[in-house]
Amino acid sequence: MRLVRAERLTYALGGRDLLDGVDFELRTGDRVALVGRNGSGKTTLLRLMAGELEPHAGRILYGSGVTLALTRQEPGFDGATVRAVLRQGFDRLAQMEARLAKLEERLDDPEAYGEWEELHARFEAAGGYTREARYRAVLRGLRFEGREEEPAARLSGGEARRLELGRALLAAADGLLLDEPTNHLDAEMRAWLAGFLSEYRGGLLFVSHDRWFMNRLATAVAHLERGRLAVYPGDYDAFRKAHAEREALRLRAWQNWENRRRELETSLEQARRWAHSSEKQAVRKRALETRYEKLLTGEPPRPERAERSVRIRFAAAPGPERVLEAAALEKRFGDRRLFRVESLTVRRGERIALVGPNGAGKSTLLRMLLGQLASDDPAGFVRTGPGVRVGYYDQKLSGFDENLTLFETLHRLVGDKEAHNLLGAWLFPYDAQFKKVGDLSGGERARLALLNLALAEANLLVLDEPTNHLDLETIEALEAALKRYQGTLIVVSHDLAFLQNLTTRTWRVQDGAFTDTPRPPDVPGIAADPAKTAPASAPKPKPSGRPRRRKSRWHTERLIEKLEVEIEDLHARLEALHARAAKPGLVPDDYAAIAREEAELKEALAAREAEWERAVEELEAE
Repeated sequence: MRLVRAERLTYALGGRDLLDGVDFELRTGDRVALVGRNGSGKTTLLRLMAGELEPHAGRILYGSGVTLALTRQEPGFDGATVRAVLRQGFDRLAQMEARLAKLEERLDDPEAYGEWEELHARFEAAGGYTREARYRAVLRGLRFEGREEEPAARLSGGEARRLELGRALLAAADGLLLDEPTNHLDAEMRAWLAGFLSEYRGGLLFVSHDRWFMNRLATAVAHLERGRLAVYPGDYDAFRKAHAEREALRLRAWQNWENRRRELETSLEQARRWAHSSEKQAVRKRALETRYEKLLTGEPPRPERAERSVRIRFAAAPGPERVLEAAALEKRFGDRRLFRVESLTVRRGERIALVGPNGAGKSTLLRMLLGQLASDDPAGFVRTGPGVRVGYYDQKLSGFDENLTLFETLHRLVGDKEAHNLLGAWLFPYDAQFKKVGDLSGGERARLALLNLALAEANLLVLDEPTNHLDLETIEALEAALKRYQGTLIVVSHDLAFLQNLTTRTWRVQDGAFTDTPRPPDVPGIAADPAKTAPASAPKPKPSGRPRRRKSRWHTERLIEKLEVEIEDLHARLEALHARAAKPGLVPDDYAAIAREEAELKEALAAREAEWERAVEELEAE
């Protein structure tokens, strides 16, 4: 069932087209991740689809009786309690239930039966039969259990955003439009939310910068760039691959066209010089002119320059083998112990993830390790090795004078000319360099803090939630820079993909306990894959049963011949595919289909070639 459709949607802000002729449709059962750079218009698109904004051009069409729930960035709850906010959607379910009861009295009427059937399907999809179970699940999952009678207006900013998310989840809506639903959720809550939404039967469009969450949930990715929207099937990883292949195919198609244009242009210039010498040359000139004009009419779209990405590099000064040692680190609140660390040692080059639920004490432990906070145990101590230089990224982004401009801040660190160059490299346009630090957005403040950290040449980086406020491109640039970093890393984050790609050791603080595990963090609430966590030296199981009969030389030779034919065929199909990509008139969906087919052919080719190599080695061994 179609819930909402945007047609040729256009919306401008500050003289810039955020949306330029966007088409998009959300249907029942869809789970679409909306991605794009900060400021690209993602929130604007959600608000337009929810009816909170009016498009400057184009239109939005809704299915009959469809209700959409949108999460607000700055929610307000007046005097309502937590319970009242969460149960708002139950009023709609009660209305639907009453209408169903009336329709059931005249189900012999085909028109009434048709309405009952459609309404019943929507009632069921909205959780009509499971409302109380879902209510209790949201209370537990978002950690409001036992707080139902608290006034919602007294909640902290992060708690208010979580309550707004809970309100949307229980809104009995046909479609959910969720703007950064994982913000203010720790890893355990993110895993719970992914599971809850995977059971939701309505349509889902959500903005997120959490790659693990998108891979777990999305069945399609909508990419918003330069005002245009392209939809890719699959999860985030599939989108990244297909988008890169599409751009490569478009570039190759244009380059092939451009090479052909230059060749024809050269031939035409030569033909024009000789056209007067004979009728044959004149005919050749006219034929080339016709071909040249036809070629020009079929010019493929010129590839646009990729949007600039921030260039991040963390240099590390030489440091000792033993970077940090600590023992007897403890923090208590009254009779409750937040954590206790008996002893730990950090060696050069280690990459450590510090994880745990919100409020477990991760930032407190970091402050102890940095010497900013004393242990409650008098015997506690922290020692750093000689020559250790610490670079600390604070999630509160403190340490800057709010009244200084960006340029003044950098000028004090690196001087006049270098300040402009650095700010430009970190994607601060010239005009923005004279904004006061206190007026920067969350993303701008995060980039400033990372820039400052990159100048420190620290050999121990301690990062507290470094991916907050960053868009996906910057997160991936930061991840790549940290992979290249030669120093020691301790990082707190709820971004599971970020941690799994970077770290090799996990400290977990939870329920008053501290654990130290020599592997990246696992998904909360999901058992680790034994194949990924088993030691490399684990003995392989012995084969059981009857031994396999070895192939004869004749069979091996026939297999090699067969594989060579298949490999030649796959190469020919790839060449034909590249020729098709070079033809004019293709649309984005064509490039996406070509990219998928090319990936399948290359995968098949790699498999055949690997099998051919094994067969040849077997033959040579005989």
